[in-house]
Amino acid sequence: MYKFRGHERYAPLLTALLIQAFQAMSEELTRICEKETPKPLWRPDALTYVPVSEERLVERGFNQAERLAAGLATAARIPGVDLLQRQINTGKQSFKSRAERFETMKHAFSIHPDGLDLITKIWSDKGRPGSQNSETHPHHIATSFRRTNHSPVPGSSNQSNNADKALQILLIDDIYTTGSTLDACGQVILAAANHAGIPVRIYTLTLARS
Repeated sequence: MYKFRGHERYAPLLTALLIQAFQAMSEELTRICEKETPKPLWRPDALTYVPVSEERLVERGFNQAERLAAGLATAARIPGVDLLQRQINTGKQSFKSRAERFETMKHAFSIHPDGLDLITKIWSDKGRPGSQNSETHPHHIATSFRRTNHSPVPGSSNQSNNADKALQILLIDDIYTTGSTLDACGQVILAAANHAGIPVRIYTLTLARS
C-alpha cells in the first residue's frame, strides 16, 4: 500500500520499524565481530538505497527506499549518499521466476555520476574522529519487524578479511524477495570501489521479506 498507492503518510511509521531493525542488526553484528575483544556498537560508514527508474518515480511520486534510508540516516546520524542510478525500467517483477529476475537485474543499475567520488571521500574520512556526520558529505540523501533481512553481498570482502579496515556500506530497500535487486546494486558498488582500490563490505537491510 505504501509502495503503490502513494500513502506517504506511512513513511514515519515504516521508518520507525526500520530503525528498530537496524538497532537489532547492529547488536547482532557487534556480537559476531567482537569475539574476544569488546567493540563499540556496529555502525556502517555510510548508507545508500535502491533507486527506481524515472518512469516509476513519476508514477509513484516518490522512492520508498529513499524515504526509508533518509529517515534511518537522520535518526542514526549516518551519512546517507546517492551511490546508484537506475539505467532501465525493468517493469513488474512479481510474475518472473528467480532466475529471470537475476537476469533482468544484471544491467539495471550503474554507479551515480558522483558515486565514485563519494566512495573515495567516505573512505578518506573513515577513522577520523567525528567523521560519521550526516552533514559532512555533499550528496546526502534528501531528508524529508517482520523478520528483517541483512547480509553481506557475496564477494564484498574479497579485498580484506578484516571488516574494521574495509569501507562498510549499508544498502536499503523496502522488500526482499529473491535478492536479485540488492545483489545487482551491491555488485555495482563493489565494482566501483574495486576500481578505486578501496576494500568494501556491503550489508543490506530491508523492511520486510515477501
